[in-house]
Amino acid sequence: MDIKERAEALREVATPGSRIGLTELSRSNAWRKTLAERGLLEIVDRTDTAGYLVSVESLNEMLDAINALESEVERFTMQQMFIARGDKEQWKTGADLSQSAQDSLSKRKEKVRAFLDGGQ
Repeated sequence: MDIKERAEALREVATPGSRIGLTELSRSNAWRKTLAERGLLEIVDRTDTAGYLVSVESLNEMLDAINALESEVERFTMQQMFIARGDKEQWKTGADLSQSAQDSLSKRKEKVRAFLDGGQ
């Protein structure tokens, strides 16, 4: 969600009818129509926010946005890994990668053991 969308969402939440008091929440069910229309209601106790009511559709939209952002972060992370390792000419996978890792540990076993034992 970009800054403009966030600002619009905050503006909508701040409009009259998007807040409901705890007493009104417990005494009536008229808020259900507003929740269906807006997707989000702020629950207030006097002037303090006590929580938010989110419709199923709005929750699914938020989860979709979170998933999209997580995918984007993962893509950027992978991109940065490839950039950082760009000078490597030989990429290893599977058994070759496993054997290379074992060889590397064997070469440095004294340093690894000292680290595991709490030394430097």
